[in-house]
Amino acid sequence: MLSSKAVVLGENVACDGHDNRRFRVVTHAHYDHVYGLKESLLRCEAVYATPITRGMLTVLYSRRAEGIKTINYGEPVMVGDEIMMFYPANHIPGSAQVLVEDSDGFRALYTGDFRLPGAPIIEADVLVIEATYGHPRCVRPPIEDVYHALISLVESEIKKTSIHVYGFYGKVQEVMEVLRRSGVDAPFLAQGRMYEVTEVCRRHGMKLGEVVNADSREGLEILKSGGCVYFKHSSKLGEHVNGVKIHLTGWQFKCTYRRISEDTYRVSLSSHSDFNHLLAYVEDCKPKLVVVDNSRDGYGEHFASEIRRRLGIKAIASP
Repeated sequence: MLSSKAVVLGENVACDGHDNRRFRVVTHAHYDHVYGLKESLLRCEAVYATPITRGMLTVLYSRRAEGIKTINYGEPVMVGDEIMMFYPANHIPGSAQVLVEDSDGFRALYTGDFRLPGAPIIEADVLVIEATYGHPRCVRPPIEDVYHALISLVESEIKKTSIHVYGFYGKVQEVMEVLRRSGVDAPFLAQGRMYEVTEVCRRHGMKLGEVVNADSREGLEILKSGGCVYFKHSSKLGEHVNGVKIHLTGWQFKCTYRRISEDTYRVSLSSHSDFNHLLAYVEDCKPKLVVVDNSRDGYGEHFASEIRRRLGIKAIASP
């Protein structure tokens, strides 16, 4: 783990930050995993991501991201004399775990941001794992319970007013799909980059139904009529709206959702594993060494200590 926030696997691969390696990986399209992308595109032999991640990066950061090479899950790629493979991470659409195996069979795995249940657990000799929720108090209700509560909340409130849903890119599109799958047929709106990311997800097979550009004539008419679900980035949560706000956040624990004001709810929906699932991944991975990513927000040092204490596996936080 380097100060550039790059995670180095084997001799040739750097993930989620630029480093003097031949190859670079972007595990997903959130900003804290895109550090140094411009430099990597200029200096590395190749920069790799999944097809949907490349599409999202092109919308969110730079048309230059079109120069990223794509890999599908389970597709082996030679990186020098090592083999690299992507596995689903179930974090946001297109997110990937990265496995690098050398000619002696030594396996180094980086989970990136991931969520259980849903992400496959890959066995490795060295595991590099996130720790966003790496504290024992960070435990959420089962995801299906959260989905059920969110659907019930939307179905109840949409009868009375419009709903404004706030979350990060990828998580918002997950909720669109969950609501459509449950039978919610109210008009969906998004604008700007949120709308463009939604179109990327649709092109890659997500079942989102019709989502109208809020800046279009049709979108403006829907807003006037009410009874719609308007999806927005979390950065806009502080705005005033006519309707109910639903904030999607992983920092809501113990209950599926909480009403925090007359017109605002906080729903316990995260695209990360909670503490129990982080620990379960480490146990089932069976690594000889765990390196906990301490370069991004979370509980790196604390989680490394919990791994040593509870599982008896060597663990360090880095940097």
